[in-house]
Amino acid sequence: MKNRMIRCLIALTLGIVAASPAMAAPEYILSLNLAIAPIHNRWTRALKPWADEIEKRSEGRIVIEPYFAQAISKQAEVVESVRTGIADMGEATFTVGGLGRYPFHEQLLNLVRPGNCTVDPVTLVSGLHEAFPEQAAADIRGTRLLFLEGHSMGMLIGTRDKPVTRLEDLRGMKIGVSGGGIRVERVKALGATVVGITIPDMYMSLEKGVIDGAVIDGDVLISRKLGDIIRHMTLLNMGGSVFYCVMNPQSYENLPPDLRKVIDDVSADFAPAVMKEFWDTMQYASMEKWMKEQGGQVHVLSAEDYAKADALVEPTYAEWVEFSRDKGLPAEEILAKFRELEAGCMKPWADSPAAGLASR
Repeated sequence: MKNRMIRCLIALTLGIVAASPAMAAPEYILSLNLAIAPIHNRWTRALKPWADEIEKRSEGRIVIEPYFAQAISKQAEVVESVRTGIADMGEATFTVGGLGRYPFHEQLLNLVRPGNCTVDPVTLVSGLHEAFPEQAAADIRGTRLLFLEGHSMGMLIGTRDKPVTRLEDLRGMKIGVSGGGIRVERVKALGATVVGITIPDMYMSLEKGVIDGAVIDGDVLISRKLGDIIRHMTLLNMGGSVFYCVMNPQSYENLPPDLRKVIDDVSADFAPAVMKEFWDTMQYASMEKWMKEQGGQVHVLSAEDYAKADALVEPTYAEWVEFSRDKGLPAEEILAKFRELEAGCMKPWADSPAAGLASR
């Protein structure tokens, strides 16, 4: 009798659990095409919280299923995979696939002046989207933009042995630069010898002395262990990257109105906040960890050197204008709007949060 009662209680409990709305199977499973690995900080600390928030607000009716490490497509083809419906959603950077693939976005943050710290890249890029909606949309044609991301602080000059405390210290140094475009020309304009190299190859190149330093962000000091070799970081902004998250329009329309609203709301309010916190935290926390545990040093230049750096890279903007004009963009107008927005989204290094790192 006792055993029978126990079995009845177990059966009743299982029935209640099975009937619970929280345990119900999702109505919509949306695939997310990612180039990054499941252990990548951008997934664990930013994209996963966004996906979890969508599941939470939809009460489990939507589940976002990530496909990592280019399992669906190469990173340069993420937009195409979403456009064609191979993936429901996709997230990646615009700075892949060669120059000209995403002409509006791929070099935008390389237009920043070296003497400025990138404080709010997404507000800047969003402002350009508002000013040039057709041109911005062309890079992601056939998809629905969910949100944007961008490098906080910027790509800096990291060196192995010789600190760059004055602009003239860069002259003749071999500096590794990933990618192409005006970022390469900017580093050349400051007097360095540029060595084209990918981020994965930088560690060995630094270790073997092939290069004296590299254009990197603070995150890779820890995430790619470049801080094992890099001893100095100089606050000179060489640019940055814009990231996107897009959705297939038909996948979006297939959702009922209330769930479309969940996607819209989470992507409009939750995503920008969590992404900015992620980028800010990763850049500054990584540099602080590197300084504390590996003895790294951060250097800020004089106001005179920053003014000189800004002047030296000025001709590279004309190169961007010419390249972008050839791609059908109103390049002069975009650059003028960038400068207008830059004033509110960037800060001189001496007035930026990064200056506190240099004073330690």
